Amino acid sequence: MTKRVKKYRLLLTATTIAVIISAVVFTGCKKDNNLPDNPVDTFDRSALLTNYADSVITPNFTILDSKIDTLTIRTAAFNSSPDLTGLYALRSAFLDAYKAYQSVSAFEFGPSETETFRTNCNTFPTDTAQIQVNISNGTYNLFLASNLDAKGFPAIDYLLYGRNTSDAAIVSYFSSANRKTYLSDLVLHLATHTQNVLTAWTSGYRATFIASNGNSIGSSLGYVVNQLNYDLELIKNARIGIPLGKLSLNVPLPEKCEGYYSNQSVWLASATLNNIENFYLGRSVSGTNGQGLDNYLDHLGAQYQSGSLNTAIQQRFLDAKTK
Repeated sequence: MTKRVKKYRLLLTATTIAVIISAVVFTGCKKDNNLPDNPVDTFDRSALLTNYADSVITPNFTILDSKIDTLTIRTAAFNSSPDLTGLYALRSAFLDAYKAYQSVSAFEFGPSETETFRTNCNTFPTDTAQIQVNISNGTYNLFLASNLDAKGFPAIDYLLYGRNTSDAAIVSYFSSANRKTYLSDLVLHLATHTQNVLTAWTSGYRATFIASNGNSIGSSLGYVVNQLNYDLELIKNARIGIPLGKLSLNVPLPEKCEGYYSNQSVWLASATLNNIENFYLGRSVSGTNGQGLDNYLDHLGAQYQSGSLNTAIQQRFLDAKTK
């Protein structure tokens, strides 16, 4: 438990740094204790936003869309003839898609906000009782609020892995036509939301995003920083703190974690942290560092404890990943 608590405290520190990013970026040219006297904000924010749109956001949604296509194909193959080989292939595609989702989780603005993408795709813990009711009834509306926690990746996680259930038993459950249909509908729901977001980015929102190049709360940069902070809060609380019992008098609640049924919670949290770091650095899917918040903070000469704020943030990322 000591190591887990240290991990949690490390993430608290990372979140504090994220708040400082907000303060520095949104104060812009105003005098601030974290800034040198009278900094001149001539940074090319359009170039930063262009890099985010073309090298980070759209490519990651394209990858997710491709992974969900594979998930769709393997779901159909498994449903047509459920067996262990098909289950293992389906699980592999599912985890690939779930990890790819972590690389777009922080982009909850514009089209993703319109689609309420994060809520529709990754509300956890999943409601297993509601899932069973839906399967039993054979009728449901995945767009209803009552089904927010009975769909998305967490619901598929439950269907494909169960808890204390053998793989053979999982396969046998899919002799049910209703269960097959529910799985297919969950995957289709993911595919629809992902395609809607990707289409919006490639058919007009890209230009809107780049054009909103101010540094106010309502600008594209404001959305970027706010969602980076939000995803860090999700790691700190929903992904780690709550399961560890940090909000329940130190009573662990492991069933509250992401990827509970597949036992992939740490792997998924690490993937999310990596994406936040890539987002901060403006790092493309190929690993190239483009214009990012790190460049902006260096341009402003932002300081943290008598040193570079950017250097401090990058060290926090390294420490958090190590922990």
